[in-house]
Amino acid sequence: MKVLLVSETLETGGAETFVIRLANALAVRHQVIVAVMHGDRIQPQLAGQLDAQVRLERLRLPAERWLWRFDRLLRQARIDAAIIRSLQRRWLRGLIAREQPDVVHSHLLKADRLAAEARSAAPRRPRHVVTLHGDYRPYLQGHADPQMLHAERWIGRVLQSADAIVGVAREHVEHLSSVHPEARGKLQLIYNGYPEPRPASAIDPPLPTGKFVFGLVSRGVEQKGWALAVEAFAKLGRENAALVLVGEGPAIERLRRRSLQGVIFTGFAARPTDFIARFNVCLLPTLFPHESLPTAIIEYLAFGKPVIATDVGEIGTMLKAPGGRLAGCLLPFDGTSIQVAELIAAMRRLMDSPEDRAEMAQAASAAFERFAMPKCVAAYEQLYGVEDQAGALPVKPPARRSLL
Repeated sequence: MKVLLVSETLETGGAETFVIRLANALAVRHQVIVAVMHGDRIQPQLAGQLDAQVRLERLRLPAERWLWRFDRLLRQARIDAAIIRSLQRRWLRGLIAREQPDVVHSHLLKADRLAAEARSAAPRRPRHVVTLHGDYRPYLQGHADPQMLHAERWIGRVLQSADAIVGVAREHVEHLSSVHPEARGKLQLIYNGYPEPRPASAIDPPLPTGKFVFGLVSRGVEQKGWALAVEAFAKLGRENAALVLVGEGPAIERLRRRSLQGVIFTGFAARPTDFIARFNVCLLPTLFPHESLPTAIIEYLAFGKPVIATDVGEIGTMLKAPGGRLAGCLLPFDGTSIQVAELIAAMRRLMDSPEDRAEMAQAASAAFERFAMPKCVAAYEQLYGVEDQAGALPVKPPARRSLL
């Protein structure tokens, strides 16, 4: 089977990271092409993680900055037309006509819209699968890309034309079922898969020895809770502890300019798991109200790490192991903020109680099983129409090995 995965970019983000991991897993049994709408928005370190069997197609537009400006003027005039979108549509139509994929699988709304338009003109229409990554609700509520006109209308068209719609969190499925009841028959929940973690490699910068390490991995935007983590760590007041911040972005750059004792900035890491493997406790005090299924949480669980995170989106379910054990501490969220005192208390508890950390680490490993990549791929193969489901992917028994 030939599968065409369509993404807006290949920059740091949960959806983009999942596209890479899914492409690599599918390539074991299928021909896989990853098509990126904005070919200039590809991080080489991320693209370099694609398996050699996966082909990367990207659209590069000359004078794109000027095209953006012209398109912005059209949107300001409330004209729902764009030169860039027209060129992207022509490019994807040509790719579909040339490659004749069996399935077009798109990720994020603009890619979903482009795929729906492009495949409608194909002589042999491929099956279209849409994965929701939590961006539809912000568009509907006007919190994402206000320059996108008639978002509700376009979402309706995408949902109507798609053959299958996947939510990666229960909230996605429930919300879309309520606002678009006509799509209920196409909707299902499939958690993003994650491959068996590899042993950690050397890291730069190296972490201090003999320190208790708290770590936070995410995109460098304010709502991911970077400043809260720093504030809580400072008030924790433990000289034998360190806080490691893995990522890059405006929120992290603002913190870099401050004199912060015990805080280590790593910058962008192509393999953040190399740092996660060395953390004692992982943090994600996110303030993002539309948080769904954070990739960082999956990575924390994959390495059996206790987690302190905001109770928002699917995070509470993600941290729950069979039997109801929690793989960490959940911070109450009122929709806009969390209490720094609660974060400090959770950090102090896990630092001072090795018994609690050990129990939560066991729960983390058990909770990770729901994100095993073979389960995810088998579910998607069923949507794609793969007949041989008995052997969706050859699964090798995981070898026991040190992750350090």
